[in-house]
Amino acid sequence: MQRLSTTHLKAMEYMVVTDFIEKWSARKADKPTAGARNVVEMFRLRVAEQKDYLDAYERDSVSFNKWRSTWFQRVPGGFGVSIGRDAVSAGQGLSYVVVETVGQVAEFLDDLAQHAEQDLDFQKALEENRARRAAVLNAAKARSKAATPASVKSSVKAARAKPGPRKAKTKAAG
Repeated sequence: MQRLSTTHLKAMEYMVVTDFIEKWSARKADKPTAGARNVVEMFRLRVAEQKDYLDAYERDSVSFNKWRSTWFQRVPGGFGVSIGRDAVSAGQGLSYVVVETVGQVAEFLDDLAQHAEQDLDFQKALEENRARRAAVLNAAKARSKAATPASVKSSVKAARAKPGPRKAKTKAAG
């Protein structure tokens, strides 16, 4: 087996790094920041998530257990459907409907996603709701930090001295 000199290894490493940079530098991009998506895109993603829950319910309604995550609930006469967790108004006070079938829930969700793209007032309501939720979350974080005692805040712990070698216990002659 041939041994390679350290100079030869460094030259190979440089070639590998250079090839890597040449290959991928054209795809360099800025990392997206949190909250960079617009409200309509986020809302459409949430509607798609609700449709996934609806599909899971349709496949097996007996063992479906995601009710706390859904915008739809079983109610007398069918299904009650809210517009989001905060029941944002889609316009003219429309924030909750009752429909009779799972198919109507799906149709409502489809129409709601399309409405979010077209109605500027609804988009404004979604943005205001997002801002309100962010303010509540930030206030809760601030209260949590203020309530944390100073001893818990410190992530640096005092170093403990290592104990020296232990003496072997001897049995008393008896």
